Amino acid sequence: MKKKRQEDWTEEEIAADIAAIAARDAAGIPDEDEVARDAYFTDPANAEEVNAMFERFRLREELYKARREAKLTQKELARRMGTSQTYIAAVEHGKKNITFSTLARYARACGKKVALI
Repeated sequence: MKKKRQEDWTEEEIAADIAAIAARDAAGIPDEDEVARDAYFTDPANAEEVNAMFERFRLREELYKARREAKLTQKELARRMGTSQTYIAAVEHGKKNITFSTLARYARACGKKVALI
């Protein structure tokens, strides 16, 4: 039998799942996904990939911070860059990879410069 998608759960199923999670937490039983995630992130074999992931996350964070400091909405930034708000949102949420020239345009539109450290 196919597992029911969470979007299709009834209120009773949601309440039962929340109660089960709370009971596991209260008993100190770790969540299987959390254990697997912790194992992945702490495995030395994954260190290079994990570091690259965190670098991408920091870049996204810096892009968002630059836009907010410039007091620009995504739509205003997109207009300055000659692109769409949807593209800016995708970049800030890590859904799109960007080129260095796009990174420089983003920075310029926020009144910043790109600096490599």
